[in-house]
Formats: sequence, structure tokens, C-alpha cells
Amino acid sequence: IDGRTLRFNGPVKQGANTRKAGEDVTAGAVTLRAGRRITAADIALLAATGTVSVSTHRPLRVGVLSTGDEIVEAGRTAADGQIFDANRPMLLGLVSQFGHQGVDLGHVGDNRAALRRRLDETQGRVDAILTSGGASAGDEDHVSALLSEAGALDLWRIAVKPGRPLALGMWQGAPVFGLPGNPVAAMVCTLIFARPALARLAGQDWPVPQGFDVPADFSKRKKPGRREYLRARMRDGRVQVFASEGSGRISGLAWAEGLVELPDAAADIQPGDLVRYIPYGSFGIT
Repeated sequence: IDGRTLRFNGPVKQGANTRKAGEDVTAGAVTLRAGRRITAADIALLAATGTVSVSTHRPLRVGVLSTGDEIVEAGRTAADGQIFDANRPMLLGLVSQFGHQGVDLGHVGDNRAALRRRLDETQGRVDAILTSGGASAGDEDHVSALLSEAGALDLWRIAVKPGRPLALGMWQGAPVFGLPGNPVAAMVCTLIFARPALARLAGQDWPVPQGFDVPADFSKRKKPGRREYLRARMRDGRVQVFASEGSGRISGLAWAEGLVELPDAAADIQPGDLVRYIPYGSFGIT
């Protein structure tokens, strides 16, 4: 500085290192549209534009219920023919990662009257219900039977592997997602069907997970008629799939980092063929 003169040494470009008013967001522009789940970056944008508060939907209260005489709470002793309940803690974790409030509804055995009482007790406590097991058409499949008796069963078979059966209905005004009992099928159906529906109930736009076409590192021959989801992960630019497609192989869920989606048509996949890979992050989970 020389008196009232500012002198620069070196080249100076006119307008460099300046920020013009309105270059980021102009006056009157919409910063965030309805139906968007607010992120930390959104909060920064709201604050930067001087927004003090916005109207939002409260988190959904999503009840999670396990059914079946064969289910035992983890930590207790499992008798012959019984298994530990993996679905309820898994589904409560998924609900939390979706941004909702999970409500643990416990476990009910294969008793239709007891199941009816448990569902009746949820009135006013939850906005939606996820059940696992009892969604098929057998004598002990009480979820689908109760929804059918109530005249609220909309669908109970889907052309998805792993998936069917899936019971969709209403119980005293609350949507019920009757998920399969096998944990892998329960998780896949939650991601594909329950997650977007719950998002809409919470005021969000229908979320479509983003997938990527990547080379396969596996071989598979697929029959037509059902869409298939394989537990998968990326390694060295190629997608691997879990060794077993059994929907009771829970270790594959932890091994995987996403899903490979195979369309309804028949397919003969060879290494190097492009397949659609959907990372878990595209479903909003880790």
C-alpha cells in the first residue's frame, strides 16, 4: 500500500477472487423442494440463505414383529428345531438407517388369536408394521390369513427371488408389510418394496436406488419369470456374488456390499458380461 494506492506484483486478472451476489442462489429461487430428505449439505444451504426453519414430516414409527414357534430370542436356549431371531434386530436396524423410528413389537408364536391381539395393541403406537414369517398360504401362516380376514390383503405372491411370499395389507389404518421368514428374503423385500413405500409415507419422493453396469466376475444361468437379486460386492472393477443363493445363508448379507439385479428374462451370464450392481449405499444403508 502506497498512500491511497494498492500496488500488485505479478499478473492480476480482473474479477478474480471475488464472489458476486446471487452467483450461487438468486433471490426468489427455490433452494429445496418438497419430498427431499434433508441432509447436512441441505442444512448448510438453508443456513447460508438465511432460512431459520422449514416444515418437515416427523419420522415414521415403524413396528417390527417376528412370528413363528421356531423363533427364539438371541441369548436364550434354542431347542431342537428352533432358530435364533435374526430378522427383528436386522429390520429394526434397517428402519433406523432409513431415518425412521423403530418400535420393537417383540415375537408372537403360531397363534392367530395372540397375533391379532398384538396387532390390535399397535393402534396409535405405529404408522406402519413390518412382520417376518407367516406370510404364505399354509395353515400356520397367520399374517396373511388375518389380513385376508380383515379384507385388507392386497398381494401375497411376487415374482422376485428371494422374495415370495410377500403380504401387503392394512391393519386398523396402518400399512402392513408381511415379509418372508428367511432373513435374506426379508432383507431384499424390505429394500425393494418396504423402503420406498415407507419413504412415501414419510413425505419423501419415491426413492429409486442407483445401479451401475459393471463386468461380472461370476457365471450364472437364469430361468425366465422372476427378477433375481444376488448378494454381491465389487473387487478390482468386477462384481462378485456370494457362493450360495440360499435365503437362509445370513453370512452372505454381511459378506455383501450390495445386490446384483437380474431382470425377469432368461439370462446366461459369463465372466465379463455387464450386470447391474446396486451398492447398499444406494438403498441408504451401510
